Amino acid sequence: MSLNVDSNAYTLGFATIIVVGVALMLSSLSVSLKERSKANVILDNKYSILKSVDKSITKADADKLFDDNVESFIVNYKGETRKAEQMEVFDIKIKDQLKKEVNQREVPLYIMKGEKGNRYILPMRGNGLWDEIWGYMALESDVNTVRGVSFDHAGETPGLGAEITKDWFMNNFAEEQIFDKSGNFVGINVLKGKNNPANAEMHKVDGMSGATITGDGVEDMITKSFEAYLPYLKKQKG
Repeated sequence: MSLNVDSNAYTLGFATIIVVGVALMLSSLSVSLKERSKANVILDNKYSILKSVDKSITKADADKLFDDNVESFIVNYKGETRKAEQMEVFDIKIKDQLKKEVNQREVPLYIMKGEKGNRYILPMRGNGLWDEIWGYMALESDVNTVRGVSFDHAGETPGLGAEITKDWFMNNFAEEQIFDKSGNFVGINVLKGKNNPANAEMHKVDGMSGATITGDGVEDMITKSFEAYLPYLKKQKG
């Protein structure tokens, strides 16, 4: 039986095959792009976490370095931890956790093994002048001295609040301490403007000229983000 390519049935069937084929192809492409996008987000997270410890780490090395040296945990308000898979920890939205009462939060913690002891890396989230700001702070093995930080933002002003991503600003935090001599959490005070004489004092760093609100946002972000970690940190301090 010969196929009548001029018939309506043939035309309809052919069109259906094309439509279904294109739909399947687009669906497959969409899934592939989502998976690739998620993989990129995970890599960005790993890179940002590692940068808070060592600014010389490259993005190309981040995946392996993280997997080989960093363990992921979830911390509750009692300071109790449980080891967790990377994806479980990365899926925690800090913004959503900060909306909860402190005693209801479960927050991520990353511990990087090192020859001179562990480094404790805590994620942070807050608000700048125009939009959200976020980042990580790495603490030395004494869980008090800042090893380093990495910051990012959604929409701060170039040359002003956007300076939070510059090394000159982030390097200010190295060797600062988040607890005072009495063991009370004091966080870090971001001063108004550069070259402020008070920046020589512990717990204080230079701010950004013309970006006081963003600087206040960084200071507030540290304080609020650390609330849920304090029981854990104080346990580590003994």
